[in-house]
Amino acid sequence: MTMTEKNEDSVLWDNTLLNNQKTAVEVMMNGNLNSKAVLNVAECSAFTGLSVSYIYKLTHTGKIPHSKPNGKLVFFDRRKIEEWLLSNPVETETERNSFVAQQVKTLKLNP
Repeated sequence: MTMTEKNEDSVLWDNTLLNNQKTAVEVMMNGNLNSKAVLNVAECSAFTGLSVSYIYKLTHTGKIPHSKPNGKLVFFDRRKIEEWLLSNPVETETERNSFVAQQVKTLKLNP
C-alpha cells in the first residue's frame, strides 16, 4: 500500500467517524426533543428533519410558526411545529372513494 492510499484510507476513516459522531449527537438530541416545549433552530431542524438553512428560510417567509422574543434569536413551540408538520393532509384513495360513494348516494336519495 502506497503512502497516498494510506492517506486516502485515513481520510475515509476520519469521515466515517465524523458521520457516526454526528449521527450519535442527533440521536441523543432527538431523545430529549420530545420532552422540550420550546425548540431553538438546531433542535427544530433535528425534530423536523429539515436543514437549518431551510428552517431559516421558512421563518423568513413566515411559513413556519416561530417566535423572536428579543428580535434576533428564533424559537419554536414544539406543539405548533407538530401541527404545522401535519397541516396539509392528503386524502388516501380509500377516503376519496368513500367520499364519492357518499355523494353519489346522497344524489340518488335527493332527485
